[in-house]
Amino acid sequence: MSDTKPRTMAPVEEQLATLMSGVEYGDETLRRQMARELRSLLEQDRPLRVYLGIDPTATSLTLGHTVPLRKLRQFQEFGHHCIFLIGDYTALIGDPSDKNKLRPMLTQEDIKRNEQTYFDQAAKLLDPSKTELRHNSEWLGALSFPDIISLMSKFTAAEMLRRDNFRKRWDDGDAVYLHEFLYALMQGYDAFALECDVQVGGTEQLFNLMAGRKIQEDAGQRPHVPVTLPILVGLDGKERMSKSKGNHIGVSDSANEQYGKAMSIPDEAVLDFFVLATNVPRTELPAIHHEIGQNPMAAKKRLARTIASEFWGEAAADEAAAEFERTVQRKEAPAEIPEHAVCEADTMLDVLVAAGVAASKREVRRLFEQNAVTVEGSPVAPGDAAIAGMVVQVGKRRWLRLV
Repeated sequence: MSDTKPRTMAPVEEQLATLMSGVEYGDETLRRQMARELRSLLEQDRPLRVYLGIDPTATSLTLGHTVPLRKLRQFQEFGHHCIFLIGDYTALIGDPSDKNKLRPMLTQEDIKRNEQTYFDQAAKLLDPSKTELRHNSEWLGALSFPDIISLMSKFTAAEMLRRDNFRKRWDDGDAVYLHEFLYALMQGYDAFALECDVQVGGTEQLFNLMAGRKIQEDAGQRPHVPVTLPILVGLDGKERMSKSKGNHIGVSDSANEQYGKAMSIPDEAVLDFFVLATNVPRTELPAIHHEIGQNPMAAKKRLARTIASEFWGEAAADEAAAEFERTVQRKEAPAEIPEHAVCEADTMLDVLVAAGVAASKREVRRLFEQNAVTVEGSPVAPGDAAIAGMVVQVGKRRWLRLV
């Protein structure tokens, strides 16, 4: 009679194939090493501690954030213990990983306002009842100055300057500030504090994740396995999706907004969105690739509908598709137009800012500069009077009836 204990988790090969799918390191040797280390952890036949950290640098998550969130969900579905970490202390610096210039620093008040709905948005992809929510202020806020000196002593300035973005700024004569070096150390300390086995993140964060391995090993912990995913481009098909750049689809955007924004994605980026930002089965990707080449509009409508339905359901996606065809393709006014009350002294700028058509007054002014604000098809100026009875169109998808 065998003494071998039956496995409590799914077979290792099944887990490994799923969990390493779509993962990128930019180096095949490193990929093989990480796959070996993950296999070793999975062979322990226990729930692994897996975390994803997101800094609250804006008020909402984007589809770009959902790329690692979908990977975290895969770990969750295999029964692993998943932690959603809100980086309220790392956000004080801001991740410099993908930046070629200094990030603007946020105040604690900014961060607290931004993070209010983060977990609810993440729960659109994760099972909230099986997700542990943490904030890195819990341990980073407790570090003393000697603790920080000790942490900094584990890394050299040369190591930091090997980062591509820091090196470019240094070579170009641009300032690289000391506090920016702290970001990788702070994120690395998160891995140690959480005693994690796996950390999920974007490829641009690999330096930070490797710093975490070094801190864990120095403290006597087994180094975690970084699982890094490609970066999703924005609606321009070029730069990384970012709310600050206005090239994003928000997790909390309505089905109509998500559908309309998806329809503006360049043809050459459509397949990447299917791969990274939807749950479409990978077996369907070759047919989708063929459709993009033969009928890109049909493929784009399929993408837009898929995104809207995954967040809001089939009925909402159907309604969003019909609304797009009515308002954009046939250039008709939508069936229902939100109303906004105006006063005699209100200007068009006042109204659009108050109605929240963009995240800031600066973004609203940009809409006017682009002649994207019209009444009866004619562009209006920010200082024009806002008169009750007007129907204002903002871009192709936003309407407002003044009352």
